Amino acid sequence: MSAINNALSELAKSRSHQQPESVVKAHVKPIKQRRVFPWVMGSFALSLAVGGWTLSVQSPLATQQSSTPKVKTPLPIETLSPTAKSSVSADTIYVAQSAGSVQKKQDSIALGKETKTPSSALQPSKIQPQKSVKYSNLNGSQKGEMVIQQVELSPSQLSEKAQHRANKALENNNIDQALDEYQQALRYEPNNIEVRKKLSALYYGKGDVRKAVEILNKGIQIDKESSVLRLALAKLLIKEKQNDAALTALVYVPQQASVDYISLRAALAQKANHDEIALNSYQSLVSLEPDSGRWWLGLGIQQERALDLSSAEEAYQQALTKLGLSSQSQQFIRDRLALIRHLEDHKSAD
Repeated sequence: MSAINNALSELAKSRSHQQPESVVKAHVKPIKQRRVFPWVMGSFALSLAVGGWTLSVQSPLATQQSSTPKVKTPLPIETLSPTAKSSVSADTIYVAQSAGSVQKKQDSIALGKETKTPSSALQPSKIQPQKSVKYSNLNGSQKGEMVIQQVELSPSQLSEKAQHRANKALENNNIDQALDEYQQALRYEPNNIEVRKKLSALYYGKGDVRKAVEILNKGIQIDKESSVLRLALAKLLIKEKQNDAALTALVYVPQQASVDYISLRAALAQKANHDEIALNSYQSLVSLEPDSGRWWLGLGIQQERALDLSSAEEAYQQALTKLGLSSQSQQFIRDRLALIRHLEDHKSAD
């Protein structure tokens, strides 16, 4: 309306410049506005029509699916125990569907539960509950059963196990654990000489000399004839510069005494001027090893100390003909022989 009025006003102004004329008011009919409500209702009706047509197109497919007489639904697979008997039927379960029975379909196929349908022929078999089965590898028992059998070990076997643990501890530089295990092994086998020696050596390595000597002494008290323990104790005391105490450990001569045992006994006794012990030690040595010049030399020295010059001269002569002497020892023997001959000549001159 405003646009038309403006146009008319402009037209009137242009005409007023040309010639004055009377202005006549134009009568213009107002423009009618269309109603919105009919358009909204029309659009809504059109959408309903389109939706109805879509449903009519899809309904044959739904009807075709619902009209299918049987649906093959496989049972879910469950992992059962290898020994349990499965009671689930291998046949396929068919469930008839009808309109409004979609929810029943979800409830009817459930593992371990009975499916209830109007027809008794459609009921699946029930799954039997599993029972715990014990197994055994022994005859007369069920397979897989664990049988605990107590085995009584001997003291020797227990000692071996303790020694094995001690050796493992030594490999790991665990001295304290090794000491405990060797002590345990000795409790089972007090007569085990090797274990006692190892235990004593460990204590000596830790600087506990008293404990090391005590362990060896206790072993000697248990077995008086053990030359191995006596020799080990003597060597330990020699390291501690206790030669007299070392000789004390070797004073007793076991029946099965070795050459090393007697030779150490002879050397300690000769050095400590225990002539009697040294003499009988060298006499035993020349009996055990008559071809060793060392033993004949030692015997000659002890006989010379006992002023048995004739026996000493004979022992020195034997030493020169035997093996195992150095040049210095041979020269020492010649000097002693010369002295003995001089004494004998002087004695015969008187």
